[in-house]
Amino acid sequence: MTSVLVMIPFTILIGFIGDRIRKWRLELIILGYALVFSHTFIIYVANSFAVLIVATVVGGIGASVFHPIALPLLSQEFGAERNLAHSFNLIFGTIGAIITPIATIGLSSWLGWRTATLILGIFGAICFPILVILLLLVKKYQKYKPIEDIVMGEKVISHEKRVKKSNRKKRFALGIITAPLVVVVIAQVIRAGIFRIINTFTSFIFEDQFGATKFNSALIMAIVIGAGGASTFISGFISPRFGSLKTLIISNVGSTIAAVFIAIFIGTLVIKNIDLKTSAFGITLLVTAVILFVFLTATYYPGDPANNSLFAEMIPLEILSSANGIITALMIGISSVAPLLFGYIVDKQYNLPYQYLLPIILSVIPLALLFYIKSKIGFKTPEQVESERAMVLLNNNSSEKE
Repeated sequence: MTSVLVMIPFTILIGFIGDRIRKWRLELIILGYALVFSHTFIIYVANSFAVLIVATVVGGIGASVFHPIALPLLSQEFGAERNLAHSFNLIFGTIGAIITPIATIGLSSWLGWRTATLILGIFGAICFPILVILLLLVKKYQKYKPIEDIVMGEKVISHEKRVKKSNRKKRFALGIITAPLVVVVIAQVIRAGIFRIINTFTSFIFEDQFGATKFNSALIMAIVIGAGGASTFISGFISPRFGSLKTLIISNVGSTIAAVFIAIFIGTLVIKNIDLKTSAFGITLLVTAVILFVFLTATYYPGDPANNSLFAEMIPLEILSSANGIITALMIGISSVAPLLFGYIVDKQYNLPYQYLLPIILSVIPLALLFYIKSKIGFKTPEQVESERAMVLLNNNSSEKE
């Protein structure tokens, strides 16, 4: 909870900073990464709970940098190809999500948590100069310059020109307070909640219901998350053709169907009190459960790069970091509360397995909201969005010359 309390305000703050000092965004990413791996060394030397809290604060500040800086940067730099860029970004994040639980559980069981933390910190320190060199090398290739952008049909003046704060506030409000965007944000915030529930509790299901060890549960989760990563890669090539919103809706339809199947499967086992640890069909049921969760992640993950691109299509690029900081902060807050609500329902042990109905509800609501968005803005490919932006800029420039 400490990291959440730190990340919510700092994510918003860093988002606004990213729009103000655009030329130093890569350096901010470097600083954030340095804080993230540095906090592991503080954990290693910690001799009290208070020092662990300090480490969590440092790590939380570092983690607050990435989303409001890196994701808008990808959208701004790659234009109509941003879907593929976000897809590759999420693939490498998925690889980390696969390796980390296996490595941490294995190292902690073998060497203890303190030494395991030190090893993770050393690994981060080794990767640090590689990150610095790569980011500084690509710095000269950055091409996005917010000379002019569009906010709800109005011209936006460059950051390089002096503008009154009141005008900046007006442009920001016009850019983010629109009905379609607000509804998309609500849908994605709910999706963030169910994503955290999946990541937090899926391994527990395999431990509690199927009797798997923590390490075997981590291996199963690696398979499940790996399927999501593969589908994310495919999404990067499909979403430019279908469009970000259509890809996101398809992803939500699939994940909702998967949530229904999982609820029926696990709920039936719980209601009938089937002991999966001693059942003759235990292995078959375990394989079935793995397949269902693979189906869930394979349909859920493709929506993430499409969603990141959709935000960039609906929000003026000049204020994208600021808006992304606010949206990410909301997602962090909801995703921290969702597991608490889910865990409370599980611990109450109601007659019906409400814990399996909750993911269905959290899947259906965003799906309905996205269909509402479709009725308002329609389906557009990234190329169509960029062409419309260019056309508006051209018309505005022509009007100025006249």
